[in-house]
Amino acid sequence: MRWPHRRGDKKLAFPIYLAYATALLKHTGFDAKGIDAVCKEWGIGKFIDEVRKIGPKAIFLEISTPSIMFDLETAEKLKEEIPDCIISFCGPHATYFHDKLISRHSFIDVCIRGEFEMAARDICLAIRERKQLSSVKGITYRNSRGNAVVNEDRPLLEELDKLPFPDRIDFPIENYQQAFYSGKKTALMVSSRGCPYNCTYCLWPSTLTRRRYRARDPIRVVDEIELLIKKECIDEVFFDDDEFTMDREKVKAFCGELMKRGIRIRWHCMGRVNVVDEETLAMMKAAGCYQIFYGFESGSERILAHVRKGITKEQTRRAVKLTKRAGIVCGGSFIIGTPEESMETFKETLGFAKSLGAWVQFVLCSPFPGTPMFEEAKSKGLITARSWADFDGCGGPIMRTMHLSEEELRGIVRRAYLSFYLSPRVVISILLSIRSYDRARRLFRGIRSIIKRIFFYKS
Repeated sequence: MRWPHRRGDKKLAFPIYLAYATALLKHTGFDAKGIDAVCKEWGIGKFIDEVRKIGPKAIFLEISTPSIMFDLETAEKLKEEIPDCIISFCGPHATYFHDKLISRHSFIDVCIRGEFEMAARDICLAIRERKQLSSVKGITYRNSRGNAVVNEDRPLLEELDKLPFPDRIDFPIENYQQAFYSGKKTALMVSSRGCPYNCTYCLWPSTLTRRRYRARDPIRVVDEIELLIKKECIDEVFFDDDEFTMDREKVKAFCGELMKRGIRIRWHCMGRVNVVDEETLAMMKAAGCYQIFYGFESGSERILAHVRKGITKEQTRRAVKLTKRAGIVCGGSFIIGTPEESMETFKETLGFAKSLGAWVQFVLCSPFPGTPMFEEAKSKGLITARSWADFDGCGGPIMRTMHLSEEELRGIVRRAYLSFYLSPRVVISILLSIRSYDRARRLFRGIRSIIKRIFFYKS
């Protein structure tokens, strides 16, 4: 169950890992039910009423940093209403604070550390077979004396294709059509997990998917797409991999399989600028890829080195050039406000962004618990957030830098967007990129999103 991340709009990401966990439990023979209370816009009372009707023996709540106070309140009331039910927390926040959550809150029975599908299955098997939770790897649980017990780590799932396809019944695709999708019905998928790079700000590889890259069989990925086309009538796929372009041979095999089967569908993904090449990009375009979103992150070589991004500005320029030459729309993100950010590096980033000829997104740095950046910011006294709820990305800066105060950072993203998208060079580049009705429609949707960021967010 996903409950209840704070959000400021109606656009939610598909809960891919909950969907995998739900599918695995059903595949194992359990009467499992996936509930997205955020999507349904249920209050705590409504949520608990619906769960009580099910009468579960185990509840798995995907929690998050900004929603943790809601998560705790929900779990406490669930335990009051269903006292014999085992309540487990999962997700990055639960992974990082596992022992503290168990020690401080008697209504939490288990925290799953890392990827949670297999652990959730094993918890349910232990309940069914009347085994002790001490047998389940990768969890921290409360023993009969009320103490937190940290079981041994669970090895990463190396063969991702052992998992069934994600559950799309309890989590209908049409409920998760995000603003940057261009299709009428877009399916979010993952073809791999993990990232071997060491970016200090990146949450998922630091807590859930870890630093080892693992890829699904391209044939199975295409099987899933084919099934979704036939069963769900999708017209687009978004790959939410930590790093889709990491393995060039895997990418080529995937593209080749799509073309061999004659599957014509648009898809987009995220990539790294230092691993793409002309041949792979051309094949991606031929197989239906229309957009790649890169993590540019900074226009300062010093900042890139500090956050251990593992790329250079020249590699970014080259990737943008090759992506556009292949006929693929090129976009990327810049993070503003990392610990070493100064007004000089901010201006350097803004100038670099304008020179690229790509559409860009600016975001304020959020040092999430579990990341190396959180440890750095905490040790240097840079975090200014008043509560975990401030980590929702909508309330302005939650940390200062070594050179910029919280007040100096306030409104800096708005200024970046205004400076970038009102630049004559950028405006001309955008206008020249409009060569079809579809491109114009997507551009209009993007402009609406940018206007929201400029006028309705405090960053």
